[in-house]
Amino acid sequence: MDLFGDNFLDIRNNHIIPLVNYGIHRTKYQFWSLKDVITTNILSLNKLTGKSIEIEVSKSDYYKALHCDIELFMNKSFVQYSDFVKSLHNSPCWSFVTLYYLAFFSTTCFFRFLGKGFIFLTSEQKRRVEQYSLAVYSSPISLESGNYYFSYKEENSVGNIILTLSFKGESVHKLNWIQLESTLRDFLPKCDNDERAIYTSFLSHFTSFKSEFPSNLRNKLNYNGESSILDLEKTIAYIDIQNINANFVKGLFNIDTTLNFKNQIDSIGYLTSYLIKFNKELYREYLDRSSFGKDFNKERLAYLTTNRIAIT
Repeated sequence: MDLFGDNFLDIRNNHIIPLVNYGIHRTKYQFWSLKDVITTNILSLNKLTGKSIEIEVSKSDYYKALHCDIELFMNKSFVQYSDFVKSLHNSPCWSFVTLYYLAFFSTTCFFRFLGKGFIFLTSEQKRRVEQYSLAVYSSPISLESGNYYFSYKEENSVGNIILTLSFKGESVHKLNWIQLESTLRDFLPKCDNDERAIYTSFLSHFTSFKSEFPSNLRNKLNYNGESSILDLEKTIAYIDIQNINANFVKGLFNIDTTLNFKNQIDSIGYLTSYLIKFNKELYREYLDRSSFGKDFNKERLAYLTTNRIAIT
C-alpha cells in the first residue's frame, strides 16, 4: 500500500514547485524570520472584518522567509526526534511529552510546507503593521499581540503574494490539532484510494478521541499530579517509532478507538511517524530541484550522526 499518491503530488505541484527557485543560506537565517518579513516588508494592507487582515508581500520575500521557516522547523523536528529516541530511559509520562513535542513540531513544519500555520506576533511586530496602515492609508488599526493563523491566499496580478492573518485567542496547542484534522479532511477529494484509507483512519481517531486530544493528553500526563502514579506503576508504554515504521499500515488500521491512554498514545505515535515521512518526502522534492537547502540539510545530518540517530 502506497503512503503517498495523488494528494501528495498535488501538494508537491502547488506548494513545493513554486518554492524551488527561492531560498536562503544557512548563514543568513536570522535575517529571514517569517514573522519579521511579513510585518516589515509590507507592500499593501487590507483590514478584514473581525481580527483578520490581508498583507501583500513580494514573491521573493515570501518564499525566502517560508523556506527559512521550513528549515528551522525541520531542525526542531530532528532535534526533538533525537531527544525522543533517548527518552526510553526517562519516566513514561515525560517520554510521552517528548513524543508530543515531536508531533507538534512535525505538524508545524508540515503546515509550513503548505504555506500556512500558527505564528506568534510580538508587540513590536504587530505595531509595525499598525504603523504601516497609519503611514500609508492614514487609517489607524488596532491589532493584538499573540497567536495568529496565517495562510497563503493567492498570487495577485502583479506577481506578489497575498497572505491572510487571523488573530486566535485560544491555545496554539489546541488549535494546532483542530487545524490538522481540518487539513486532512480537505485532502480527501484529491486522494487516491490508498491515501484516502490512511486519512480516514486518522480522522476516525480525531472523531473518537476529540479533535484536540493530543494536547489534552499532554496536559493530563505532564501537569496533572496524578500522572506520577502512572510513572511509578509504569502504566504508560514507550512508543517505538522504528517498530511503527516496520509495519505502518497494518498497525495504523489495527489501532483501537476505545477511549484510553494506550489507544490515544498509539494514534499519536502513528500520526507522528506519518508526518515525519511526509515532511521528508516533501523536503526531498525540494532538495532535488533547488540549489538551496543543502547547507541546512548537511548540518542536520551531521547532528544525527553525532548523536547516532537514524530517521527512517
